[in-house]
This record gives sequence, C-alpha cells and structure tokens, in this order.
Amino acid sequence: PVPAISWRKVNGHNPSKARLRKSQAVLEIPNVQLEDAGMYECKAENSRGRNVFRGQLQVYTYPHWVEKLNDTQLDSGDQLRWECKATGKPRPTYRWLKNGVPLWPQSRIEMVNGVLMIHGVNLSDAGMYQCLAENKYGTIYASAELKIL
Repeated sequence: PVPAISWRKVNGHNPSKARLRKSQAVLEIPNVQLEDAGMYECKAENSRGRNVFRGQLQVYTYPHWVEKLNDTQLDSGDQLRWECKATGKPRPTYRWLKNGVPLWPQSRIEMVNGVLMIHGVNLSDAGMYQCLAENKYGTIYASAELKIL
C-alpha cells in the first residue's frame, strides 16, 4: 500500500515556512536561514511496516555585521577601543587595515577577535581604518576615521 509520509525536525519544530510537496514526499524550506539547520526525519509507514530516514541540514552563510565602527575623535594619549562584530558560518575571522594597508600588532596596538585597541594614541595613529570580517563565503568591510585632537 502507498505509505503515509511525515516530516519532523528532531529536537525542534519544523520551520513555519516549510512546505510539503509531492504527497508529502518532499520537504521544501524556502529562504533557508541559520536557524533552519538541524536533523530532519522522514517517516514512511503503511500496513506492512515503516521506515525512517534522518538527514542533517547544515546551513552556511557569508558574514553579516552585528556591530560596526563609528568615526572617533580622541585626545593624544587616550586609548582607542573599536569593536567590529559579525555573524556567519563558518565563524568569520577579522583583519584590520589603516589607510588601506594591513595593520599588525605592535607594542601599543592589540587586535583580538574583532577588537582593535591602541594604547596612548598620538598623531601618527590618525587615519581611516577598516575592519574586514571574512569566511570562505565572503568578506565584508566596515570603515571609520580616527582623528587625534
């Protein structure tokens, strides 16, 4: 006999936008998002028995900004702390540029997980800064200007 087919997301709810097609044999999730990822189970059963198949849906995305930079003015000797934060899967890594040139850690300059800190800023630190968040799906940029008074 023709089996009855059902779908469910294991440890969660089926996305509300999910549709069943072809006599419920196809689960379609339009506009897939990170939260749609997970284990899905398809069950087919009739009077002769049942069978269950499970499949893992993994969702990968390019980076998106959660927190960007703002132009900043500081007095000479102050400390700069800028944080740029992005989401994405795989998790983005960060790089910093100053006036288009890669910025590297130095005695006064720290860069950890999207945070740039410059201790005791001086006139030589003034300029345009960019934070890059990147994963294998893409790179996004945020820019801000540092002025020293």
